[in-house]
Amino acid sequence: MYINQLKKRKIMAHNLNETDGKISFVSHGEKAWHGLGTIVEKAMTSKEAIELGGLGYEVIKQQIFADVDGIGKIAIPEHFATIRKDTNVPLGVVGSRYTVVQNADSFVFFDAIVGQGQAIFETAGALGKGERIFVTAKMPNYIRIAGTDDVTEVYVVLTNTHDGTGAVICGITPIRIVCQNTLRMALGSMVNKVSIRHTKSAEKNLAQAHQLLNITNKYTEEMNQMVNALSLKKVSDAQVKQLIEGLFPSTSEEVATRTENIRKEVLNSYQTGVGQEDILGTAWGVLNGITHYTSHVKAYKDADTKFDNLLLDGISSKLVDKATAMLISL
Repeated sequence: MYINQLKKRKIMAHNLNETDGKISFVSHGEKAWHGLGTIVEKAMTSKEAIELGGLGYEVIKQQIFADVDGIGKIAIPEHFATIRKDTNVPLGVVGSRYTVVQNADSFVFFDAIVGQGQAIFETAGALGKGERIFVTAKMPNYIRIAGTDDVTEVYVVLTNTHDGTGAVICGITPIRIVCQNTLRMALGSMVNKVSIRHTKSAEKNLAQAHQLLNITNKYTEEMNQMVNALSLKKVSDAQVKQLIEGLFPSTSEEVATRTENIRKEVLNSYQTGVGQEDILGTAWGVLNGITHYTSHVKAYKDADTKFDNLLLDGISSKLVDKATAMLISL
């Protein structure tokens, strides 16, 4: 019993859903989430990702009622519950205009990019009781630093919630192979994230979201231009320290010590992080040092917080955006 409790605590710490003894997570090739879930040897089709990732359930919306003494059940206006149909577990409370976007419908977005039945999916899973899902797919294009083996692959991430706390979010996440850093870059006017509200037009918007994300050869070309420009831009040690100080300002004496420790960790990530040796002294090296810090060094409250910070509009993703803009302006 004690061992089972430890296992449960480990799962809960990472908030992966467990239904009927199965962890709702699948990953291609590499173990993640401390080895939990299913590991497959090749990229998956949408059908395989839904099945192996535990996303095959349907969510329904039902009116919420209150039991009133002497009257019985009365409907609470404008309040509905989202229910996971296979387990009958309530996932959240939503309004009358809220439209459920089913897990299977989320893959319409990817089909609009590459066509149906393509084996492009790398990870898929559900969090909590199933109120949140996430899917990542690998795009065929990539970014390469000219004359080197420094390659950045392009992934698309989709996350959806069933509890009314968030929209369907689709975004582009470049991953540098040498160290698997998450590089969420600000590319001027280039749109790299789309947020779709749970309304009647959600499914239609999902099918068209790839147009807003500009998932085309042009996107990769512009990424290549920016990355190569950063790789050729030389920066001095003094400039690196000044940039880090600008990213992590000391607002008071009380937080000065903590801020200084963070600055040292970021500088150390830049100087000694995986894959940094060949790109030190460049703006590209600085950006990768910062993402190494946010992805591998910075402490987060839990896995959910880290996910939000790196891939959505959290503090870490905004920090990388700000650093990119500062490096481009040097």
